[in-house]
Amino acid sequence: KIKGEGSKSIPLDPDQNSSGKVARRIIADYNLHRYDFIIEIEKNIPPGYGMGSSAASAVATAVAFNKIFKLDINDAELLDYAAEGEIASAGVKHYDNIAGSFFGDFVIVRSLPKLEFIKIKSPKDLTLVVCVPLIDVPKMKTEVARKALPEEVPLKKMVQNLSNACTIVAGFFNQDIQMICNGIDDCIIEPARQKMIPGFEQVKERSLKSGALAFAISGAGPSTIAFLNSKSKGSEVSDTMKETYGKLNIGCKTFICNPSSGAKIISIK
Repeated sequence: KIKGEGSKSIPLDPDQNSSGKVARRIIADYNLHRYDFIIEIEKNIPPGYGMGSSAASAVATAVAFNKIFKLDINDAELLDYAAEGEIASAGVKHYDNIAGSFFGDFVIVRSLPKLEFIKIKSPKDLTLVVCVPLIDVPKMKTEVARKALPEEVPLKKMVQNLSNACTIVAGFFNQDIQMICNGIDDCIIEPARQKMIPGFEQVKERSLKSGALAFAISGAGPSTIAFLNSKSKGSEVSDTMKETYGKLNIGCKTFICNPSSGAKIISIK
């Protein structure tokens, strides 16, 4: 059962659903076939808009199975199960959204020589304004967005992006919001994907002028995120985003939020 925004577009077939794929694999690996399962998903994350909707369902399923059946699966294995769900939306297993949904805060994912996750706590005043433009998105949008990326990258741009990535990590370690935002300046992926987002340049420019310290595409888009050092400026940036999209005759929704602490069990009945 699936409830919430965009639920009608999500397939109920377990093999085509991020939650169902995770459940099937855990059921098979732990011989849980003797049980009947009804998984009910209710969330307010619109699917296909670059906000990790599929990862949220996949992680919730893995965490719930582990807790209910006392499987004692360690974090690395649990994340591997959850990543199975990303095949339903992206066509491949990947861990960026999975790790964020599971751990919360800021997470570095290393896949070689072995899978490793490094979590760093977010500064308490770090504020995000997420903007979701109400536009149609293609099916398997993440896969489509990946195809928009360049196959070759100039060395100069790669060096710049690596430098920015290091700056972001240093900012989180130092709990320095300004340093984090100084590093949020993607010169490889953003230029390729912004063409898929109507009004991107206008919304970015006006958000930065209205108080945002940095601005980026959320996941594969079309949602975007403005980064601030105080919630007090959130409403102004949110209003600016809505006003800018309004002038383009595009509706949007905005959310003012802070980084979460990750997945957790609320109750077991």
